[in-house]
Amino acid sequence: MLWFWPPVNVKELSTGHTVVVKSVEGAIEQMQTWPKKLPIPPKLKAAYPICYGVMEGKHTVDEARQAFDAAAREAKVWRAE
Repeated sequence: MLWFWPPVNVKELSTGHTVVVKSVEGAIEQMQTWPKKLPIPPKLKAAYPICYGVMEGKHTVDEARQAFDAAAREAKVWRAE
């Protein structure tokens, strides 16, 4: 697992519960549950290659966390700590 800190809290759309995302893999899993609308929101579109890029050594874990946080805010699923 590629862990990041601080975690990002998001709303689980199927249950309404808060999910605490602490890893790049968890961020990718959460983004895959978000509604698919076209055009793809720009911050979500940017977050995927950054998160996958961490696994290839192209981006840092912190860059992935920041991109995921921005995408969650854009998708209106971000929750305060």
